[in-house]
Amino acid sequence: MRGLREYRPSWLRWRFVAVPVVIWLVLTTIGAAGLLHAQHNSRERQVQLFELRVALMGDFVTSYVTDLIERERAVALAVLTGPAVSRHDFNRMVSGFGYPAAVLLDESGRVLHVAPDNPAIDGTDLTDRYAHLRTAVKQRRPAVSTVVPSAARGTPVVAFAVPFDTASGPRVFSGAIDIRHNQLSSYVSTALSLSGVRIQLVDSSGAIVAANRPLYDAIPNFTGDDPTLAAALRHQPTGRYEQDGNTWRYASEAIPGTPWRLSATVREDVLGAASADSQLAGSLALTAAAVVGLIVVAAVARSRRNRRDLQRNEAELAQRAEQLQQANAQMSDFLAMLTHDVRQPLANVVATGELVLADWEEIDQNTKHHYLRRMIHAGHRASDLVGEILTLAQLDAGALVARPVRLDIAHAAREAAGAHNTTLEQPIIVVAPDQCTALADPALLQLILGNLLGNATKYGAPPVTVTVVNDPDHVRIHVADHGEGIPEAFLPHLFDRFRRAVTGIATTKPGTGLGLYFVRQLANASGLTIDYRPNHPHGAVFDLTLPHAPPQRTAAGRDGLANGVPGIFG
Repeated sequence: MRGLREYRPSWLRWRFVAVPVVIWLVLTTIGAAGLLHAQHNSRERQVQLFELRVALMGDFVTSYVTDLIERERAVALAVLTGPAVSRHDFNRMVSGFGYPAAVLLDESGRVLHVAPDNPAIDGTDLTDRYAHLRTAVKQRRPAVSTVVPSAARGTPVVAFAVPFDTASGPRVFSGAIDIRHNQLSSYVSTALSLSGVRIQLVDSSGAIVAANRPLYDAIPNFTGDDPTLAAALRHQPTGRYEQDGNTWRYASEAIPGTPWRLSATVREDVLGAASADSQLAGSLALTAAAVVGLIVVAAVARSRRNRRDLQRNEAELAQRAEQLQQANAQMSDFLAMLTHDVRQPLANVVATGELVLADWEEIDQNTKHHYLRRMIHAGHRASDLVGEILTLAQLDAGALVARPVRLDIAHAAREAAGAHNTTLEQPIIVVAPDQCTALADPALLQLILGNLLGNATKYGAPPVTVTVVNDPDHVRIHVADHGEGIPEAFLPHLFDRFRRAVTGIATTKPGTGLGLYFVRQLANASGLTIDYRPNHPHGAVFDLTLPHAPPQRTAAGRDGLANGVPGIFG
């Protein structure tokens, strides 16, 4: 009987072993799948970061071309508009840009001046030989060339042709840079620090404009230099391909306004090197978990708790990744603003200053005053942009804290209008009661009203009116103009950062797209609300709503409400 009681069928013994084994297998499988998924996401993030860097490089090249064309136009209008342009002035402009070759054409495309000097082509029509010169002469718009031989010496260059008008008729100035020695080559050689990365700027004919490696041919050809990448780019602008037993990732960006495309390629193992250590650590961790899995399977509750903690960590990582992507997008917009909007007025100041300094003894007082006024205007523009950058930095850092006090809103509205009236032909009209108090931060309210009035006078049309209304529950400020109003398609993006309308009067005015963004952010920080509505019969109205100030206490019970309401916004 004792032997019968101790006997257990084999299937019953294996049942107790099978349960933990099945649990162990399930957990191990889940862990392996999670590790593979995490490794895949890590590699994809590295690819996205690589493509973002290539896009930023493309933005730099675009800004470089735009700034160079704008500088050419500004200097040409200052130096090359006389009835007869002297060779001294022409050569001085060419050397100022550091160009190895340049030409000045008349309205028919004939050569007026050429550098280096080549009498054989003086008076020759070059539009048949060079497509970019033909575009600038015939269509009267700036044009960038493919890699071409220079007109004077035949060296391989890329040229930037800019048309401009003079009293003697239209002209075109075209300066060229050597493809082997220029700022673009220096930039692409240092833009990416990845091992073995290949970067090239290629024109529509397949010639290489700049690269991060030595180029030995007279006019280097991309198809001959890297045929596999060239074939891949013909199919799609980004992707991967196999070469010499390795997988390569590539990305490219077209450069607007030019026949150029920037591309970069790097091996996937180099691209993934940043996450290789974490992948190895993950594999080792999974192996260790598989070995000890049978031991810890009994602690189901603890395992579930750890799994929940892991899920919370994954959610936090996803949130931080999203924040990083948003920061990258904002940084891209910020860099674009710095490279174009800020550099342009500074470039005008430098170019005009150099001209004035070089010809100080030769130019008359009126011309000097004209140049100085241009420098002052560009300096004010740069100062305004720096102010916007500082305000943007303060908003991003949360450094602008509202400190509301009892404020006479009617007086504040008249003060804001008065600051603008000094520069306007038709003054801003203020309609307000003698006294109307509300809670507001004086400095931030002036910033809000200043941006709204600047927007109305810049994009709208007079009369511009500021109306203060004392409602039972709120005080409202209406800023109205009689211009063309806001395009309906742009309304969803009216208060967005770095956004400007692509139709209407906004396309004819310089700007950064930050004014109304500042208004919304400052209003939110101050506990105010801002809304837009069309004006009738035409124009725009912005409505700013402020809370009423509480009744002012007597001297015996006064606790600070008369001078401010601390603690509401910090």
